[in-house]
Amino acid sequence: MTEVSRRAFAQQLALMAAAPWFVEDAKPIQPQQQQTQEPSALAKALAESVRLRYPDRFSAEDLTAITRSIDGRLRAIERLYQTTLTNADEPDFVYSVYRGVD
Repeated sequence: MTEVSRRAFAQQLALMAAAPWFVEDAKPIQPQQQQTQEPSALAKALAESVRLRYPDRFSAEDLTAITRSIDGRLRAIERLYQTTLTNADEPDFVYSVYRGVD
């Protein structure tokens, strides 16, 4: 990763903010549309456990939304697990709760 000075960052930010007034046909940046993927087997199993636990509270559409939500969170967890950390990413101290004098 290259170092960027505060001044250079502020200049780039100002240019990006002013760009729509100087560029014709500038379109706002749209967030990436989520691709509809089949939920994983684990997400389906967890949603099924919700359905079995609360059989009269959720409709079929609710269970579909719950399944998608669970699957999205499981995919986010997998992305977090793939992120490698260096020693610089960890804190310099170890936190422990004070439980009084032993």
